Amino acid sequence: MRKYLRAYAIALQETLQRRSTLLMDRLGGFAIVLSLYSFWNVLLGDKTSFLGYTRPEMLTYVLIISILRSFVFTGRGWQLVQEISSGKISSYLVRPLSYHGYALALDLAQKTVHVGSSALEIGLLIFIARGGVFIPRDPAAWALFFAAALMASLIFFFLEFAVSTLAFWTSESGGPLFCFELFLQFAAGAFFPLDVLPEQLRRLLSFTPFPYMVYFPARVLLQKVAPAEAVRLLGAESAWLVAATAVAVAAWSRGLRSYAAEGG
Repeated sequence: MRKYLRAYAIALQETLQRRSTLLMDRLGGFAIVLSLYSFWNVLLGDKTSFLGYTRPEMLTYVLIISILRSFVFTGRGWQLVQEISSGKISSYLVRPLSYHGYALALDLAQKTVHVGSSALEIGLLIFIARGGVFIPRDPAAWALFFAAALMASLIFFFLEFAVSTLAFWTSESGGPLFCFELFLQFAAGAFFPLDVLPEQLRRLLSFTPFPYMVYFPARVLLQKVAPAEAVRLLGAESAWLVAATAVAVAAWSRGLRSYAAEGG
């Protein structure tokens, strides 16, 4: 455990040192969230509610998107692709550590910095909204939200890890990874609540882990889901986490066998 904590500390320091990259990432994320805020603010107009969301609830959903984009969708899939393609991955394979644990430590370091930055952005957006946000007062809603967000982050980590292992078989794995991340944010509700989608499409997405990454945690915090139903859905989310972990481990194992064969 100590070596992974050490890896986390080093990665945290390196992330903070890359100030220009961090600044550009956060400006890009803030621009997206500010655009979404402006869009929904104009769309709501003089309406008191839209699709079952009041104005404060809809604007709060946008704020939740900001924090979840930082906590859930911040990952190092592109670094894994580069390490596999360049052969750098070999230096990790001879070390006495689990690469999954090492990658998770580095991933957590990135999330720590981005979530901290996102908190400042949320404060600015709340100032822009001038108090027109929904703040739940039920501690259970916050507890369920944090549990759902934590599992969502782990599901994304393992799914992105699995897709990134395509680099073991092809040098063009960046394309599938880009498409995966773009589709995932759409299907997760990271641009808008999934309530805007047709019923059949929402039903189809309910059989995937994607809505659990943003849409479900956001609705939990907005108290749109009854506590008993939220606990049931957390059970389903945990099942998806187990499945995503199994897929990532299996893809990694098969990729290593292919990598070793090609390496001689």
